[in-house]
Formats: sequence, C-alpha cells, structure tokens
Amino acid sequence: MAKKDKIVFVCSECGESYPKWMGQCQSCKAWNSLEEKTLRTSASSTISASAGVTMKKQGLGEQQRLNTGLLEFDRMLGGGIVPGGVLLIGGEPGAGKSTLLLTIAKSMGRVLYVAGEESSGQVMDRAERIGAVSDGVIVFQETSLHDILDQAEKLKPDILMVDSIQTVYSGELRGFSGSPVQIREAAGSLIEFAKKTNTPVIMTGHITKDGQIAGPKLLEHAVDVVLYFETQTSDAYRIVRSVKNRFGATGEIAAFEMTSEGLHEIPASRGLLRIDETGGIGSVLFPQLAGTQIIPLEIQVLVTPAGFTNGRRIGENIDNSKIHLTAAILEKYLRLKMSQMDIFVRVQGGTPLDDSAGDLALLVAMLESYLERNLPFRGGIAGEVSLTGSVRLPSVAERRKKAFEALGVCAFLFGGKGEDRDVRYISRVEDFREFLS
Repeated sequence: MAKKDKIVFVCSECGESYPKWMGQCQSCKAWNSLEEKTLRTSASSTISASAGVTMKKQGLGEQQRLNTGLLEFDRMLGGGIVPGGVLLIGGEPGAGKSTLLLTIAKSMGRVLYVAGEESSGQVMDRAERIGAVSDGVIVFQETSLHDILDQAEKLKPDILMVDSIQTVYSGELRGFSGSPVQIREAAGSLIEFAKKTNTPVIMTGHITKDGQIAGPKLLEHAVDVVLYFETQTSDAYRIVRSVKNRFGATGEIAAFEMTSEGLHEIPASRGLLRIDETGGIGSVLFPQLAGTQIIPLEIQVLVTPAGFTNGRRIGENIDNSKIHLTAAILEKYLRLKMSQMDIFVRVQGGTPLDDSAGDLALLVAMLESYLERNLPFRGGIAGEVSLTGSVRLPSVAERRKKAFEALGVCAFLFGGKGEDRDVRYISRVEDFREFLS
C-alpha cells in the first residue's frame, strides 16, 4: 500500500517548515509567510544512488584535487577543488563572479556552465573578451532545476557551474526564484548531485545590503566552501576570502586585479601595498596574518582637536570599537586628552584590520598623530595591547618578521620580550612616556 504524501508548511522568508499552518513564523517572526508544500514520499530521485563504500584502514589516501589554473586560488582552497565538493561564491553585482567562473572553466576540461542571469551570447562575448574561450565549456542557458540536473546527467561534465543559485527554481514548489524556499531546494538538489556523482559544483550567489549571501543561512552551512568576493575602493583590485572550507584553512585570501582582459592574479609576494609609498606622521606598517599569509598593511591616523565636547571616531577598513578602545588606553595610561580629539583611521593594503596583533601598530600611529611627530619606529610594528596596559608578543612573530624583511623592511617594534637584535620590544604602554616630553 502506497504511503500518503506528507503536507508541510514552509516559511517563504527563512525556509523553516512546520507540520501545520500558523499566522507567524516562529523562527523569523514574519507574518503570513507559511506556504503549503507536498512532500512526495514515494518519489524517486533522478540521480541514481551509489552503493555504500567500505572504509578500509589500508589504501586510504587524499583525493586528487583539480587545479583551476590559478595558483593563488588553488592555494586558498588548500590545493585545488576537491571532487564532489560544492563551492559557493558570493559578492556584489559587478564584482567579477562570472568572470572568475569563466577564467576557471577554461582550465577544467569538460565544463557545464549554467547561465541563469545572462544569455548564451552574452556569456560567449565575455569569454572571448577575457580569452577564456574553450571547446570544453558548454554554455547552457536555463533556470529550471529539473532541466539543469537532467542536462548534467546526460553530459557528465568534469565540473558544473551555476550562475547564479538565486535564479534556479523548481516547478514543484510555490514561490518565485530567489525566495528562501526555492534557494534551499535548488541548493539541496545540486549538492546531492555533486556528492552522488563526485562532480564538483561551483555556485555564485547574490549578497544582501548587509554583505551576507542572500537566502537561508542553511545554504552556507550545506556547501563545503564559502568564498566572498570583495571589491576594493580602487575598483581595480578584488579579494576572494575563504570564510568556510571543509578541505582547507579558513581566512585565506587570493588577490586579483580586474582589467579589460579579465582577472589577473596578484602573487602573495607582491601584495596590494607599495612599501616605498608609505610613511609620514601617523603612518605605520603592520604585518597582518591572513590565513597562512602575511599581508602588509599601512595604518594611517589623523588626530585633531574636536569642535565639540566629545570627539568623533571614524574608521575605514577597521572596526570603530577598536579605535575607541585604543584611544581609551592612551588616555588611561599616558594621560592624553583623547576624549577631546577627533580620530580618523584608514587602513590600506587590500584587507580590513582584523588581527589582534595590530593593536600596537594602531596605538603607535595614534600617538604619533597626537604628538605631531614621528616616533623612532620606522619598520613593522605588531603586538597585542591588553586592557591592563601590557603589550604582548604577536603570534607567529618570526614569520611576520621574515615576510617584511623580504619586502625590504629591516626595523621592527614588537610587544612583549625577546632576544632578536633586529627587534625592539616594548612590554607596557607606559613605556611610551619617554616620548611625551
């Protein structure tokens, strides 16, 4: 006797499901957002199930990764794309997500490129412009989930690319394409295809005004790798950041330069900051740890008397709370009137200041601008400053030092204590009092 189909009610805003209808979703608190959905218990998947695999102690080895032809991109992923892995690339419109897919596709053998936002002609024009035309790339303009999976089953590509996941829809569900329900269904089916056929899948995704990938958060939890495509203020540079990676380290970045001929990788040894163009009162260099890389950053600070009782704190590529905290430490331990000052901070180098070892560099830059003179620290500065006024040695200090030495920086100021003769160490904020007179 066949089982009856199960009826559930799914929230169109967040994708949460309930056994019965109710006026308000208990998860996202949206009103009148529950839609009826039928779960067919007897339905069979269009993808044939594979037999179970016995795990043996002998003969286990790492899967052979697929190289994309982009050295920095492969390094960020941990050595390349894992067969059966699912990658999600999010970014603002025009950041270069489609260009990145085509750049990868030309080196990946047989590729099924699903164009949901552009026509086949538009995709081919871009591929020709950036030199990514390849006989192995099949452009398939389609948004129906059923047709996409059917085509992938027939062609059996080496890699499947979907641009973008928000355009894919299932006719078996209510709601428009891009709604949380449709995104969850489309992503789930594509992930199932990837795992059962061992075919890598790369999906692009839109982001919201808050900078998050649009759709239910389940989307990011379900995929193997989540990458964010960040646009720099110069509009020429692009940073791809790994925020989730089941097959490698998170926090890794890869830098690209957008030109009329497409994306070009920027080697880690080059970076986005010209050391010879940095300097001045209130400007210091900081070796930031980003994943396994050391990225040179320039921290610029301008401290001026406030026109009001309380000074303003404005930062670019830095959390404003870090500016408030550093100013409070200077006022507490060096008796500086930071509360009566406007403080403006700019971080240059292609990535925000999010390393705790940058506390000392920010403090020195702020102190220089307040005193209106350079302090005798013209090299790399790194150290963690605590609320008690102590300054601690930065993590991987030797790696930071060697990375900066390769760029021609020879002098260093680190927190804590050490025996390196090329490094000056400072253990307390109060030790800066010698420069106040």
